[in-house]
Amino acid sequence: MRLLEFPPPNIGAMRKDDLYAAALERLDELVALLMQPAPGAVAAAATTAAAAPEATSRDIVFRGDLREVNDYFLANVWSDGLPIVPPTPEEVEAMLGFTDRAPGEVIGLLPPTRLPATVWKVAVNGVMAGCRPEYLPVLLAIAEAVADTRFGIENVGSTVGLTPLIILNGPLIKELNFNSGQGVLRPQAQANISVSRFLRLLMVNIAGYRLGESDMATFGRNYYPVLAEAEDESPWAPLSVDRGFAAGTNLITVQSADSTGHSFLTEGPAESHLRVIAREMVRELGGNLLVAMEHFGGHVSPVVGLTPLVAGILSKAGYAKPDVKRWLYEHALVPARLFDEQLARVEQGYTLHSAVARGSLERRFALNDDPERLVPLLHHPEELQIVVCGAPNRNRTFIAGQFGKYGGDVSREVRLPAGWKEKLAKVRR
Repeated sequence: MRLLEFPPPNIGAMRKDDLYAAALERLDELVALLMQPAPGAVAAAATTAAAAPEATSRDIVFRGDLREVNDYFLANVWSDGLPIVPPTPEEVEAMLGFTDRAPGEVIGLLPPTRLPATVWKVAVNGVMAGCRPEYLPVLLAIAEAVADTRFGIENVGSTVGLTPLIILNGPLIKELNFNSGQGVLRPQAQANISVSRFLRLLMVNIAGYRLGESDMATFGRNYYPVLAEAEDESPWAPLSVDRGFAAGTNLITVQSADSTGHSFLTEGPAESHLRVIAREMVRELGGNLLVAMEHFGGHVSPVVGLTPLVAGILSKAGYAKPDVKRWLYEHALVPARLFDEQLARVEQGYTLHSAVARGSLERRFALNDDPERLVPLLHHPEELQIVVCGAPNRNRTFIAGQFGKYGGDVSREVRLPAGWKEKLAKVRR
């Protein structure tokens, strides 16, 4: 590899024009460097190929007790820092019993390494994460979702350090004992936390994210437990229906999420609840989401989590889910200057008027030049995703932002193997 150090060191604080100018100053050096063969590259590659026979994916890489295995995996950065369940051939085969798909089937190539995510590798990482064998269909659907280019897994290691949020719908919530009620985002239920941990391990072991190398998050966040919707407690159709699937479909949706830990109190009649939610949307989403709307792609998908109590109050007052989305869209407004201030951090002189002129945003974002004019947080009401979950009798709500094309929202149906009910009954004896 030929390397040319890029000056100056404060690249993260540079304006785009200054960045281009600094790059052009070194362009001739870069071209000259790339025109020359790397010294010894061909000989080194030949020596390496001759000395090291290619290992197969199913080779036994280590033998030892539990502590020794975990020390070995930690040393090779094959874990998330927590102890793993050793992926023995017996455990992996037990998990593969819950799919009809061939172990060698390639689900997709995961950047930045672009290594193939196969059914077998999914099972291996599922075992390591502490997943039960019957979770495999969910794991495969998650792997399919993050392999979709719309998710943009290559952005996971970026400065913002996005963390995926997995949302689950369908009968599998009860069949596999996912928690959708009190403490839904606590790391307590095995299904919720181990399935989410699987995705983190997949990003480490297949996509190749390693701190300080390919994962360059400034701060980063830990993974969230799977957000399972309390469909039986909801007065409305579940998120899966909003996303175009039939009611009762087992569906996972994966997307980036800002912090989901903050919950806030709502009270009074329906409109009082809505006013509080709109106010909190402005507070929670008035930062990264504004830039994400325009700079990170033409689509955002923030999540509003409502407890069954809050959803029930809104429903009894005559609000269907689309009505709630419309009300929040029309009332969660911010001064245009907030948009302009944040867009200017991305590109000097860039404003809402510039975005409208480029066709990135609708005309309503630049109706006049008043910096205090109020503009919405979303392109349209349907971008808002509402999930009913959490403690059924608490008047609480949470909001999770989203980073546009950095972790775009992707849904996949969970495909169950033939004889699913019988297989499930056998392991539950």
